[in-house]
Amino acid sequence: MTTINSYCTLAEYKAYVTARGQSVTTDTADDAVVERLLKAASRYLDDATGRFFYPYIQTRYFSLPEAEDVDGRTITMDEDLLEVITLVNGDGTTIPPTEYTLRPRNNTPYLYLRLIDNSTYVWTADSAGSTVDVIAVTGIWGFHNRYTKAWMLGSTANEAMDATEMGYDVTSGTLFLIGDLIRFDNELGYVSGVSSNTLTNTRGENGSTAATHLTGINVNIWQFMDEVKTATLETAMQAYKRRFGQSSSNIQTVTAAGVVLTPRDIPAMAVEFIRTFRKYL
Repeated sequence: MTTINSYCTLAEYKAYVTARGQSVTTDTADDAVVERLLKAASRYLDDATGRFFYPYIQTRYFSLPEAEDVDGRTITMDEDLLEVITLVNGDGTTIPPTEYTLRPRNNTPYLYLRLIDNSTYVWTADSAGSTVDVIAVTGIWGFHNRYTKAWMLGSTANEAMDATEMGYDVTSGTLFLIGDLIRFDNELGYVSGVSSNTLTNTRGENGSTAATHLTGINVNIWQFMDEVKTATLETAMQAYKRRFGQSSSNIQTVTAAGVVLTPRDIPAMAVEFIRTFRKYL
């Protein structure tokens, strides 16, 4: 099965828990259990930090800034912004990317969107004169602290694709794995199968819309932050070990049958991740 928005794949988990010098297990008996734990651990990290570490496409609406608010040119984002797809002013005009900047300039996620000083555009009300929730920012939202490295080129499309096709031919399928989140133009999908150079993938995931695509476009693979991947693996591994009374934390639980070692629910590495990346309002 493909676990949507899990911060690591089943294959990555199996490799992570394999001891040095040993071969990765081919046993599939607990695959469904492990995938559920990976997804549960991923959502726990979302809830604990108040952030999403996967990309999603959404249109969010903002009010005109007050003249005394910073400089009257700046809109404050209410979620983590990674990339703007379109920016539409209150009067329905699309503002080109040459007319605004994203701040902070050198780090992601972006927290502010600001019209440049010499822009010919100004923020405008809608046709009814309303200034509330009239500026539409369609973008890729989510948290990644190195967004310039978040999308890795997997291959190029070896065919044009319509809005319903589930099998995608690429020039080379070598870099794709089951569970990968991929991007083709501004559509997102998950890889559920790889057969030579043909990907079986879902369409229109994470708020995106299934569309037509031309041959030759880039097909990129989302690279989850190393920090969130490791925190997810550690949390899922601890939860899996609890099922059998195993421990890696030396916490003792005394039962009627004797002393059974059980690990902490949340490992120290995940706690540190939450502390570092928690969103403070």
